[in-house]
Amino acid sequence: MGSESAIDRLRASGQVRRLPIPGASAGDVMEVVGPVQLPIEVDGAERIARWFVGRWLRSDGTAGERTEEVSVLQFGEASREDGVRLVRIHSACLTGDTLGSMRCDCGPQLRSAIRQIADASEGGLLIYMTTHEGRGIGLWSKAAAYLLQADGLDTYAANRALAFPDDQRDFRLAAAVLEDLLPNRRFELLTNNPLKLNSLERFGVTGATRRALVEGSSPHNACYLRAKREHGHLLPT
Repeated sequence: MGSESAIDRLRASGQVRRLPIPGASAGDVMEVVGPVQLPIEVDGAERIARWFVGRWLRSDGTAGERTEEVSVLQFGEASREDGVRLVRIHSACLTGDTLGSMRCDCGPQLRSAIRQIADASEGGLLIYMTTHEGRGIGLWSKAAAYLLQADGLDTYAANRALAFPDDQRDFRLAAAVLEDLLPNRRFELLTNNPLKLNSLERFGVTGATRRALVEGSSPHNACYLRAKREHGHLLPT
């Protein structure tokens, strides 16, 4: 059986489906595969999550020059309509999430968010933005930005020195996920960045309130966290 016929079979069964993307060009959709039953370890205990992956398809049916994807873990009973869920929209960070770098707070935030969502009585979603490395500049440019930071620039100034905006992340795929999995339901967004809430509201997502997620501060990321505070993140001094 060829790959296309296999995907067609998944589409026919509803395991691959297409969703609208708020604010996208006409004809663009998000194609979602899942859920996949995914056993994961959380604080030494086995938990079962439902895993979805979405990709941005352009109106011509292709992923474009750069595939934009989102990975979602869902915990809790999907059919329940009561209660307030927990949601974390997490930007990919190879150095922090995977390699354990202490130059940022991303790894501790990710692990804390998964633990909180998995333990929450109402469950919730981890929405992992796989193309948001370095606030959207990509891994190679992020490494170059790190070298510029060694010369005294903060993370925002380093991005600007590489001809990038301070933050070029796009949260439309996250908004599409929320509209699909938590339509018109209340949730708490685990974030210190009020701009994330503003972005979701701009794309029509309502019912969200903010819950702080302060994790992973150390002498190695003091300048990084100070720059975040100066750019509007609600972090303690």
